[in-house]
Amino acid sequence: MKTNLFLSLLLLTGLLSCKSEKAADFEKKITDQERTAFNALIGKNGYQDTKDLNLIKNNFEGALASLHQQEQLFDSIIKNLSALSTDNIKESPPVKAAAIDYYKALKDLFLIDRLSIEQQQLTFTKDAQKIDKAQDSLLQISRKKLELYKRVSEKQSVLQKTLDNFNQANNL
Repeated sequence: MKTNLFLSLLLLTGLLSCKSEKAADFEKKITDQERTAFNALIGKNGYQDTKDLNLIKNNFEGALASLHQQEQLFDSIIKNLSALSTDNIKESPPVKAAAIDYYKALKDLFLIDRLSIEQQQLTFTKDAQKIDKAQDSLLQISRKKLELYKRVSEKQSVLQKTLDNFNQANNL
């Protein structure tokens, strides 16, 4: 009798501690996107470095080309996340939705630089009126950028909470 009870308890403990392979794979695919974005954007010789170096040289076309690469990166990440299957994985739909929202917010934040670069380019013209308008626009863009930073922070917080719930629900 004690042996049966011990075996039943051991089996129950084993079943409860099992991690879903699908859930672990899903989480890895979500978190790998963060690493991909970080390396491409901020890593050594990343898109941000390239953009900044081009801006230092007043090479606005080069900076805009770097922004185009950033846009393609975010589109690729969002497409990859949208394609993830959530079938039979507990708490995965909220994680998927939160991750997509987070990367859309990041995309908006990074790509607002396009407007900034266009206005910076106008400050190098000879027309004083265009220069004044461009400088006013740069101020407005800076304010908008602050709002976008707050939005990204909120989306990141939501993503982290949904990942925590996901990990708890799937024993990860």
